[in-house]
Amino acid sequence: MKVTWNIAKAELQTLFFSPLAWLMLVVFGIIVFGAFNDKFDILVRTQELGDWIGHVTRQLYIDQNGIYASVLEILYFFFPLLTMGLISRELGSGSIKLLDSSPVSTFQVVLGKYLSMCIFSLLMVLILFIPVVLGIFTVEHLEMKAIFTGLLGMYLLMCTYSAIGLYMSSLSTYPIVAAVGTLGVLAALNLVGSVWQEYDFMRDITYWLSISGRAYQFLGGMICSEDVLYFIIVISLFIILSIMRLRNGMKCRSS
Repeated sequence: MKVTWNIAKAELQTLFFSPLAWLMLVVFGIIVFGAFNDKFDILVRTQELGDWIGHVTRQLYIDQNGIYASVLEILYFFFPLLTMGLISRELGSGSIKLLDSSPVSTFQVVLGKYLSMCIFSLLMVLILFIPVVLGIFTVEHLEMKAIFTGLLGMYLLMCTYSAIGLYMSSLSTYPIVAAVGTLGVLAALNLVGSVWQEYDFMRDITYWLSISGRAYQFLGGMICSEDVLYFIIVISLFIILSIMRLRNGMKCRSS
């Protein structure tokens, strides 16, 4: 576990030594606080006009027009850039060949790099939580359980995006190619839930394939074992595929 943690720490240092990670956090923060400001302003104006504003917690944070739902629609744009160099950078520089003669296993390398993205995702969740802190001082009877459930769904979705990006990064020696491939896969998995909705059979299939649709269940305040299991299966699948990809590459190089 110590080796895995050291790899994750080294990957985070590499990520934050470049301006990319800081830029992603700044842009993400601007989007989150922009959505919070717009939604909060609408609720204040509605209240000033004497109209009923309904359930403030849900309207502000977790409804389909709330902050988290707005962020959810564009969240997958961040991870292709964040994950594009996880393994492709090692493949391109040739440093991945050191695995052949080092005591570090492929499993530890992949898990360490994935752990670094899980930690980075926690920073993004922390940014999502800052508007909640502001809401504590401005909104009466804030429903914290529903908010934490929504944040859990967002975090699981980020971890799933990271696992997919990790695997796509292992398929190419060029980070840009990995980023484009990851963006294509994530876009397809996000948009598939909106196609063929007029057919009952296809609607069930597209719902199962849709990743972001699973997170909406959490935003509704429900933690379903089916959705949690779905995220765990998808994450495990792409981590295993990444390990297999690296091991196959090592066998080809050694032969």
